[in-house]
Amino acid sequence: MADVLNDPQELPDTRLSAELRDFLARLDGRDTSVGELMELIADRGFGLLLLILALPAALPIPAPGYATPFGIAMVILAGQLVAGRTSPWLPDFIRRRSIPYKMLDFSVRNGTLPLRVVELLIRPRLQGLSRSGAFLALLGLLIAVMAALMSLPIPLTNTAPSFVIFVLAAGMLEEDGLILLGGILLAPIAAGIAGLAIYFAVTLGVDAVEDTVKPMIKGLLGMA
Repeated sequence: MADVLNDPQELPDTRLSAELRDFLARLDGRDTSVGELMELIADRGFGLLLLILALPAALPIPAPGYATPFGIAMVILAGQLVAGRTSPWLPDFIRRRSIPYKMLDFSVRNGTLPLRVVELLIRPRLQGLSRSGAFLALLGLLIAVMAALMSLPIPLTNTAPSFVIFVLAAGMLEEDGLILLGGILLAPIAAGIAGLAIYFAVTLGVDAVEDTVKPMIKGLLGMA
């Protein structure tokens, strides 16, 4: 059992993992675009699209160069949730954005354990929340704030907000109101980390974030 846990690739695909691996299989090793991604998963609405866009930046070792454009895309999608749209739309300049297959494969492979943690907890619960227009609008506002923080080119403003969006997207996809409430509770923590990073970057420079804030956060999380 320990060997299986040490090698995430040996774990069987379930729910979210299976959906992401199925999406990769349909690409058959070729690069894609945001627009094609939307067409491939159009029937899953906002949840799976937000999850895929958030995953690369939500990893402890994020794929570089995608937090800002994907963050902007998610701000636009979040606005549509607030407006009550039932299907996602993005402008052509974002739809044409290329997504390398290697980046998606990297994200899915390295996101195996975070996906497993979510999958252990997630199931359809409190579905009235996940189907409520007013609650989805509230989630849209929260996702917009997290995505705006994620898009900033400052260390520590990407991973935590992206992970919150990832959790909320998973809750929307599986209609798990309890997970959605958990994501809402995580948001102030992510905002606090990002806010601290922004403060140090503005007052002392970006290097201060790497030298001061990152060790501080690692110490609080017991990762020092």
